[in-house]
Amino acid sequence: MIALLRTEWRKLGGSLALLFALCAPALPGLLAALAMATNQRAPAWASIIGQFALPLWTLFLLPMCLAVFSTLVAQIEYRGRGWDHLLALPIARWRVFTAKALVVLAAVALMSVLMIVFALVGASAGGLLSGRMPVGPLLWASWATHLGQVLVAGLLMTALQLWAAMRFANFVVPLGVGVGGTLVALAVAITQTDQADWFPWVLPFRVAVARDPSAAVAFGGGAGLVVLVAMVIDLSRRSFR
Repeated sequence: MIALLRTEWRKLGGSLALLFALCAPALPGLLAALAMATNQRAPAWASIIGQFALPLWTLFLLPMCLAVFSTLVAQIEYRGRGWDHLLALPIARWRVFTAKALVVLAAVALMSVLMIVFALVGASAGGLLSGRMPVGPLLWASWATHLGQVLVAGLLMTALQLWAAMRFANFVVPLGVGVGGTLVALAVAITQTDQADWFPWVLPFRVAVARDPSAAVAFGGGAGLVVLVAMVIDLSRRSFR
């Protein structure tokens, strides 16, 4: 399994997927820098991350980044008919798809951590330009807890998005799934309804804004594990062309 994981990371290094994963999380940082440069007051660090960067990331950027990244990962095999070679190796198929899932999960965690880092750097840069640096303590423990809860709650969304990307050779399908899910989450946020808290693309956002995110974390994590297992079983039995 370790060898498979190393191989998958090397494949990412030769594609646009890794570059995208490193650059996409910078957008909240750019927006934070612009906000700080034009703000007339110095906001608290806690509000920059907890009320701006994290909600923006969970509601819109994370689902869209996940859709693009998982599609790029799957297209590595589809473009060069890599499935023919990969699945012909004397390796159990379930190991191949498990390795790909672990790599995507690790990349999602990396992008989320980078988002926090870029937001802090961007806010600092904007504060230096405006002369009004953010105030208050840096709540590292709280941010780490929230980020972990977001990743667990988003496991169901990640599993469904990766399944669509791996299952269909046409890249439009997984991108359509990601865009559709994100639009539903945006509609839920705008209408402020609580009738769709079970929807996979809503769960990470609920963690970011709810006082008690335990229900979203439990449902997203539990259902996500079930879907991941079902995905590995399904893909292991399919033929790829």
